[in-house]
Amino acid sequence: MGASKPVEPVVRALKLLEALNRKSASSLGDLRAATGLPKPTLIRLLDTLIAAGYGARISSEAGYRITENVLALSIGLRFIDRIVDAAMPAMSQFTREHNWPIGLAKLRDGVVALLHSTAPQSPLSFERAGYNRTYPLIPSALGQAYLAFCPADERRRLIRELLPDNELGVLGMRDTQALETHLAVVRRRGYAVTLSPRPYKVLGLAVPVRQGRQVLACLVMRFPRSVMTHEQAADRYLGSLNATARAIVTALAAQDSAN
Repeated sequence: MGASKPVEPVVRALKLLEALNRKSASSLGDLRAATGLPKPTLIRLLDTLIAAGYGARISSEAGYRITENVLALSIGLRFIDRIVDAAMPAMSQFTREHNWPIGLAKLRDGVVALLHSTAPQSPLSFERAGYNRTYPLIPSALGQAYLAFCPADERRRLIRELLPDNELGVLGMRDTQALETHLAVVRRRGYAVTLSPRPYKVLGLAVPVRQGRQVLACLVMRFPRSVMTHEQAADRYLGSLNATARAIVTALAAQDSAN
């Protein structure tokens, strides 16, 4: 028996939902470009998503966005990395309270890989969620947070294997000792910020998710440099970021107790 043909209206609705999920707000023009669907079809599908609670119309200028009800579509999904399951509620709570999106990442094969982001939930999101996007240990805030707070023997090994002096020189650091001095500053102030020889348009404010001496993952809040400095971001959001990290560790412990 041959495979049945797909139900085209469902396929088109899913394509539209994917397009809405990529941006915090999308105009009809954006959605036409992303899906290739004609305007009358888009309007009918958008009206259907709104009626079902999965979409909302912001305004005639801003267009449309998804709603938090979309998260219910993934409730049955179990992630390979259990820390994502533990982190999602606390991360969503942060974004509900502060509007800014945050991301969760882990060290993987010498880079920091993004596992989860609240970008689709954030009214202030300015970039796609980028799951499995990777960041270098230096100059990314995520990488610095991991290096600064992981055990000293692990930090020395990572620096030795992955960060030769010629790469550090581009960032204005003479050698690995200069990097160690910089990471000590990160530890004292309690967070890392994007490091670059030229100004980035986007900054990251990152903190570790720690269980004892082990860094399980790192959290980052990314924001445009034009909105605030990293010092201002730390004053406003560092406490909540650290509270989110502690909530993730607590949720992981609860998972372990239940298993």
